[in-house]
Amino acid sequence: AMHPDRPILFTVTSRYGKEMAQRRLGDVVDAICFSPLDLPWFCRRFLRRVRPALYLMIETDLWPNLVRLAKGSGARVVVASGHAGPRSFPRPFWRAVFAHVDRFWMQSPTDAENLVRRGADPARVETAGNLKFDAAVQAAPQGGREEIAREFGFDPGRPLWVAGSVLPEDEAPVLDAVAALRREGIALQALVAPRRQERVAAVLAACVARGLDAVRRTEARPGDLVVLDTMGELARAYAPASAAYVGGGLTPEVGLHNLLEPLVCGVPVLFGPHRGKAARVAGQVLTARAGVEIADGATLVPALRELLTDEVRREEMVGAGAALLERHRGAAERIARHLDELPVPGATR
Repeated sequence: AMHPDRPILFTVTSRYGKEMAQRRLGDVVDAICFSPLDLPWFCRRFLRRVRPALYLMIETDLWPNLVRLAKGSGARVVVASGHAGPRSFPRPFWRAVFAHVDRFWMQSPTDAENLVRRGADPARVETAGNLKFDAAVQAAPQGGREEIAREFGFDPGRPLWVAGSVLPEDEAPVLDAVAALRREGIALQALVAPRRQERVAAVLAACVARGLDAVRRTEARPGDLVVLDTMGELARAYAPASAAYVGGGLTPEVGLHNLLEPLVCGVPVLFGPHRGKAARVAGQVLTARAGVEIADGATLVPALRELLTDEVRREEMVGAGAALLERHRGAAERIARHLDELPVPGATR
């Protein structure tokens, strides 16, 4: 918006990432393509074709050869919404890579401190905030909760639980929780969104095995349990929910997926203990008391029961989530302002 005359190329590293980028950024950026393999020959060819004035990396996508060669080509090189955990890396190697980066705008003071310990020049490291908060708020679904509930085939007058980004390790605890609470007399509706579309048939079979009548989203008929078999609808599906569960936290090698999508919709969230790259956001959610971390699949039922039956606590968590989002908004504007102040070759003011 600040420089509409500057073309933007957005790169991704997977087919799933490309599909998501095309849906969310297709009208914003000028082109979307795969990032080159981080080998000198591929990077040189890529840079000759693109000729970037600015190479902007998000979070932890720091590719050593591409960074070095982009800087050598005359481009400014920047990291935005940077994340750096406490792990140690070979300091001389990364110090050499960091020397090619003009600015590091990190998510938090802790990230900035960790990066400096790894060898980054403190004069080039600042804290600017986490872009995920702005992205989540910007992607908030439009429309009323009742309208969206009916769109997915649910009764707005009954409690709805949405389990999103569900991995195979999440499936049994999630479906067992639905079955258990229904046996207790809670008229629970549920939407289950597998992380991968190829798991839809397996989830439906698991529902049948538990005596749960489930329908696919694409069947376009009402159902007490809907399995999401479409792409790009999960963020909207959270809107009418009474409670949410975000998957990945029961899988140590994967970790949590997006915790902010349900919070933006005003929905308290449950998640497992293995946080992965979402550790920082998960910690902030817990500190704010906007979500609940379960120890394992067995503890999901009591945690969900409490959320569904304790309206006062649920409303307190909704308010805490809204306050958390408000506190962390503004990273996008800060980074855009920093970029505008950074001299970029060929830039038009």
